[in-house]
Amino acid sequence: MTDPISDNRNTFSTQATSRTEIRELLEGIFVAELLVPSESIWLVSPWISDIDILDNRCGQFSSLVPTWGLRRIRLSEVFGQLMIQSSVHLVARPDSHNDAFLRKMDDLSRASDDASNLHVTIRDTLHLKGLLGQDYYLSGSMNLTYNGVEVNHEGVSLDRSPEAIAEARIHFQENYEAGQ
Repeated sequence: MTDPISDNRNTFSTQATSRTEIRELLEGIFVAELLVPSESIWLVSPWISDIDILDNRCGQFSSLVPTWGLRRIRLSEVFGQLMIQSSVHLVARPDSHNDAFLRKMDDLSRASDDASNLHVTIRDTLHLKGLLGQDYYLSGSMNLTYNGVEVNHEGVSLDRSPEAIAEARIHFQENYEAGQ
């Protein structure tokens, strides 16, 4: 019998049910991060949008951040909350599509108690996509944009093996940390 914690989970979006599965996977990852934040979290995506990431219209996530209220919660709000306890690394392309999200993140960082918890790296040739925390690595073809999550045919893989997580962390640190 295999350990379900270390198994990979592959998801492909080609129809409405698959897209729901990807949204639920992202929601689960970000709720877990809010409950037990990683020391550092990496979002590597050529294109990033401030998409709705948690649906709190029924109040199921109100205990995580009571001030959010009964509404959809955006990616920047989740990362803004994570910056309180985690080092947040964002890697994107130099594209006007990313500007609004990156400006919002910069504003949230400046308003926080520790502005040093946000690290933004821009790479002209970035094509890699991944979301990396302490105990997971989500990778695949999907940008974290509305089209990536809701429209395009995409494939993502959630890997919880320590080897894959360590390999991704080393790659991200060597290639995307400030000054690299």
